[in-house]
Amino acid sequence: MSRSLRKFFILFSFISLVFPAVVHGQINYQHFIVSGQIALSEKNYTQAIRDFNTALEAKPRGFEAYFLRGIAKFSLGDYQGAADDFTQTINIHPLYTRAYQYRGICLDRLNDYSHAISDFDYALNLDPFDPQAFVARGDTKMHLHDYNDALKDFTRALQLDPKSGAAYLSRGVAYHMLKEDSLAMKDINQSIHYDYFNVDAWVKKGMIHTEMDSLNQAIQDYNQAAKIKPDYPFIYFQRALAYLKLNDTVQTIRDYKKVVRLDSTNALTFYNLALLESMRNNYWSALRYYGKVIAINPKNVYAYYNRGIVELKLNEPWRAAMDYTKALDIFPDFAGAYVNRSYARMQYGDTLGSKEDQNKAMAIIAKVNDNTNKTPRELFKKYGDSTYFNKIIQFEADFMSGEMRKGRVQFTNINIRPMPNFYVVYSLPLPDSIYDKRREAIFFDKKISLFNAKNQVDRKLFYTFRNLPFSPRNARKIMASSFAQLLRKHDSTDAYLVSGIINGMLRNYHSALSAYDSCLLLSPDNIFALLNRGATRYDLEESIYSERLFNSSITISRSGFQGKKISSDIPPPTHALSLADYNKVIKLDPKMAFAYYNRGNLFLQQKKFKEAIKDYTMALQLEPKMGAAYYNRALILLYLKENKKACEDLSKAGELGISDAYNVIKRYCAK
Repeated sequence: MSRSLRKFFILFSFISLVFPAVVHGQINYQHFIVSGQIALSEKNYTQAIRDFNTALEAKPRGFEAYFLRGIAKFSLGDYQGAADDFTQTINIHPLYTRAYQYRGICLDRLNDYSHAISDFDYALNLDPFDPQAFVARGDTKMHLHDYNDALKDFTRALQLDPKSGAAYLSRGVAYHMLKEDSLAMKDINQSIHYDYFNVDAWVKKGMIHTEMDSLNQAIQDYNQAAKIKPDYPFIYFQRALAYLKLNDTVQTIRDYKKVVRLDSTNALTFYNLALLESMRNNYWSALRYYGKVIAINPKNVYAYYNRGIVELKLNEPWRAAMDYTKALDIFPDFAGAYVNRSYARMQYGDTLGSKEDQNKAMAIIAKVNDNTNKTPRELFKKYGDSTYFNKIIQFEADFMSGEMRKGRVQFTNINIRPMPNFYVVYSLPLPDSIYDKRREAIFFDKKISLFNAKNQVDRKLFYTFRNLPFSPRNARKIMASSFAQLLRKHDSTDAYLVSGIINGMLRNYHSALSAYDSCLLLSPDNIFALLNRGATRYDLEESIYSERLFNSSITISRSGFQGKKISSDIPPPTHALSLADYNKVIKLDPKMAFAYYNRGNLFLQQKKFKEAIKDYTMALQLEPKMGAAYYNRALILLYLKENKKACEDLSKAGELGISDAYNVIKRYCAK
């Protein structure tokens, strides 16, 4: 049985456990359990998490909801979050075998092999006849290079289930690692026999054939895999290596291009494409691909180094020197970069700089070489040679952390940016489905609930950071109607507040600010107007700043448009007035979570990370379900290299409905 079918079997065998539990008082819980299971079966994992969250609100100790939510998180690559949910399952139901097994798999993915083995051992103590647990434990032993013990687990699994394609496949790989390729091929063929459409079996068979130099057979294996799953980039990456061994560069490049069409963030494949194009003297293409690598991974020292070599080939020594400088910023003892920068500087006449680089290179070389009999010219030739880096890299791509499937949110290509500010918004007449889809972004507190209960024209306000898809024409009609009604009731304060809110929703920033100013003249302590005025000023100032930067980067001459370097004379906004508004809101209401969050965003923009983290943390203490605060705090922690804490925050953000979190988890946590 394939991994996907095994997961499907576990999921639907679990339904039989759930349905008998339906009794009066648990209807709501069971409804969301079943709804979540349907979402799981449709691979709509973020919706499944929402459903299981709701189930847990109805029944906080519902072990089924924790377990199934763990499966959804696991499917999104959030292994730490999934492990935490399986731990909760175990705390409530200590004898639930599957929770130990799945937590063990999560711990294996998190490289915590010893604890993973402990979980598998415990699962097998509870159920010593579970072939899947033996396969999972064997896979972890493989990661520990304990191939002989892994073989025993796979063999035991096959004794319990002689038709287990997964066990045959894993045992085949173990035999291959032990150099028993004939036994490996026999087992992998058996795996394919019992599970013909398991693409991993075909790919691994192709990889073994590639290592055995049976290259045409390997390509046939990859072709079969591509028929089964044509949108799986790992197939084309591996097939490219087989073509490369056959010296078929054209087909190699063709397959690499398929990889990056399917996975536009695969820096490794762009790197290999750059090397191949450079070897074919297609230097401009090579430059473009190295640029892609650097855009995805700005710390890739070899991309800067090799791009510098290409720039030297194109007689661009100044650009080459800049790239070698970047390489040295990342790796200060990179002798080859000093050697090549020395040469580049000599080309554009910087004799002094060239000599300094020669001396630095020789000092580094002397430290690592006992043999100093070689002449500087010979040593420079050795250390400046790019041959070492001109190797197609094979085994470092992050292909196996998931699948490129439509609708899988963790593969949505998004720009990683913070969640925006919270606003008080007007509840316009929209279908319930629209509000339901944005429920993770809709909040109420005591003050806004009190306002909604007492308002004179049946207006409802709430806090959100998401835009609502409304008709501007209808919004203007509602604004005019509410404004007129409130004035007739001599409630000018609320009239201006409504005008400001709806103008802000329409992005009529100047009109919104004017309305908030009028509201605050009448009621200086109106926290809704203060919060929105601060957020509106912030967004307006950022918009103006971005426009000025854009306009400053373009000049018009008689020959047309020309780009120029962005002017450093344009200072970023200080947002002093927004900060003053947020500070006043917090002084008036120290429990206003949304003011802390917005102030945190302001500090984040100003790179005051300590202050931003403090404000996001305070916002979460006051409003624990604010997923946006977890997400933004995680981005700062990632920037500060606190990946473990960041990944914990991202997991919580995803659990609370911030689906962008799973894209970031895939890049930085699901390793």
